[in-house]
Amino acid sequence: MELWRKNLYGLWVAQFLSTAGLNMVIPFLPMFLRELGVTGDASIRLWSGLVFAAPFLVSAVMQPFWGVLGDRVGRKPMVLRAMLSLSLANFLMGFSQSAVQLLLFRFFQGCLSGFLAPSLALMTSCAPPEKTGYALGTLQTSLITGLIAGPLLGGVLAHFMGSRLVFFWTGFFCLCGALIVFRFVLEEFDSGRKEQKSGLRQNLGSVFNSVELRKMFFVLILIQFAINFIVPFLTLYVEFLKVPQDYLSLVSGAVFGVTGITSAVTAPLWGRKADETGYYRVLRFAIVGMVVFMLPQAFVANAVQLLLLRAGLGIFVSGTIPVIYSIIRQSTREEARGGIYGIFQSGILLGNMIGPLAGGGLAALLGLRNVFLASGFILCFALLSGIVQDKK
Repeated sequence: MELWRKNLYGLWVAQFLSTAGLNMVIPFLPMFLRELGVTGDASIRLWSGLVFAAPFLVSAVMQPFWGVLGDRVGRKPMVLRAMLSLSLANFLMGFSQSAVQLLLFRFFQGCLSGFLAPSLALMTSCAPPEKTGYALGTLQTSLITGLIAGPLLGGVLAHFMGSRLVFFWTGFFCLCGALIVFRFVLEEFDSGRKEQKSGLRQNLGSVFNSVELRKMFFVLILIQFAINFIVPFLTLYVEFLKVPQDYLSLVSGAVFGVTGITSAVTAPLWGRKADETGYYRVLRFAIVGMVVFMLPQAFVANAVQLLLLRAGLGIFVSGTIPVIYSIIRQSTREEARGGIYGIFQSGILLGNMIGPLAGGGLAALLGLRNVFLASGFILCFALLSGIVQDKK
């Protein structure tokens, strides 16, 4: 088997296990906080927000630094470092005796986590240029399927074992991911070319002094911002559409999950198409498709219409991030790619954090339907401002 395919399969399984494990605990953080002694609805909401956001906040700052280190010592060690740290952090969370301890362990997780950027850099360093889009699109499906499977598996484990033990299972899943990378992923890394390595300042300069990379950075943030603008309010919107209370959880789960399912199925197809016809062309078409399926969600009359539109949205979402990372590969030196991917990963995390906050403010001021309109207009801005150029 070709090295790049072996690495793709190994990284896919490792990322799926780690992502599924990390998402097993997210739905049960409020319940675990109650177990730790937090009382009162207001306090639980406050602590839930802090505990949820803590690792993303720290990770957004740390990703570029880990990327630079990966360019110097190798990307495989950085993937191993992240997965092993995630394993340790979640084992420690399982022993938490207070909300403060849990918050500190979540900060610890954010400091040392971040396997996506080095995985992407490793994959692009070994995949043939004409297979880059396909490889990154396929690798993305591991994250999407992990996001879908994690909460479902976590629900089963929490039901039979309690929410505390889910943290230990998360640690075990991340440990298994690290062992798979250690055993099956191979990296041909030349550590002797230090004179070509870039530091954080040089990488930031490469991104923001390059018109192409600068535009890709902002379109990536805008896409993540637009997607996450409405996610926290989907359940409320389903309820607004007069779904019976007995079916609210079921329908909300379907509305959340269908986007991930269609995205996972179509991501490799987008990558292969981009390799054949051009990355900018496919990226522009994917964003137009997102607008077409996002805006009508503001006018749906029932949950079935919303479900179909969310399914269509997922098809086009999967045609954005792998294609953007393929464009970055074309525009960067291999020796600096890990650090630059780290900067772009920080942009994703930034969009993930700011989107729900801004969406919450808009929903409170103008109502739920207008959140979907705003999300669609943000995507339109990405096109009309010339961010997506008409290039190969």
